[in-house]
Amino acid sequence: MLLALSLGSGITLAEEFKGRGVFQFASASRCPLATADTPLSECNRIALDDAHSRVQLDTASKTLVLHNNQEYADETVIGDVLLHGRARAENGQQVPVSLHLLISKDGQEWSTSLHAHAPVTGDLSEVQVDLYQVQADVAGKRQSLLQPDHALQVLTSPSTAARLAKQFVQVRDNRVEAAKAEYADITIALGLGKASLPALRASLHVPGGHADLAKTLHSGSWSLELQALRSRLPLSVIQRDLFLFGMEQVELLQPLQTEGFAKHEKLLLGARDGKGYLSYRGQQIDYPQAGVAAQAFLQDSFIGLVLSGQQHTAAPVTAP
Repeated sequence: MLLALSLGSGITLAEEFKGRGVFQFASASRCPLATADTPLSECNRIALDDAHSRVQLDTASKTLVLHNNQEYADETVIGDVLLHGRARAENGQQVPVSLHLLISKDGQEWSTSLHAHAPVTGDLSEVQVDLYQVQADVAGKRQSLLQPDHALQVLTSPSTAARLAKQFVQVRDNRVEAAKAEYADITIALGLGKASLPALRASLHVPGGHADLAKTLHSGSWSLELQALRSRLPLSVIQRDLFLFGMEQVELLQPLQTEGFAKHEKLLLGARDGKGYLSYRGQQIDYPQAGVAAQAFLQDSFIGLVLSGQQHTAAPVTAP
């Protein structure tokens, strides 16, 4: 549910989001898939994982306040905030960046995990991201979950822990030179150095290599494929991704929702001349929401940022 509170002039002061759902709000710092022809703006995200939460968003003061009085027996993810923008990489290239704040509760205790998404390694400069204060309402008092200075520090100079995580997650570019214009293809491997093991392969095919990817996703031809390269990928991660990208109620994907990926299984999402489809375990169905789901994945996930980055440039791809 979305409630807008406004003055008579029509200027929006605050919005309220309630219950389980994924809610977008405007980014003033540019969306990852935005182009001159497709000037996207509604790409910042608030996700609430259950019916016990509500969020007040004040865009004027750049403040988000979460309300949740539920007591949880174990540490439980109750939602997240994702903020999109741009930055300059060490090689001078401008790249999309995202700040991801994962919010949990254990009993009545709030906790967070904060990290940056970027399709390149190294420190970033000239960061442009809407820097929000995120707070929790605790018995009528405000507890800080995120301050703008901390957010900027995470974006510009990742911590030692973040750097170690980047070393643990390896991204391998599977493309051949001749296909780089229209074919993005990576393997995600987990582990350190030569001990890393392939976990997931992701590819994006856009015939002709259209520059306006967002427009193509909704009216053109394309395909996005995910293939598990090992069994036992975390089921909770798969379930939450299906929720975030609007696919958890799709009947065809209920085995994936309950059992997870088996080794070598593929999930294929795509469109032919704007007509969407979805394929899993050898079955294919019409899926008009394919473009919406793919756009969310390519903007909001680290894997998606790398794939969409490959779509626009032939520059080498590095770790997250």
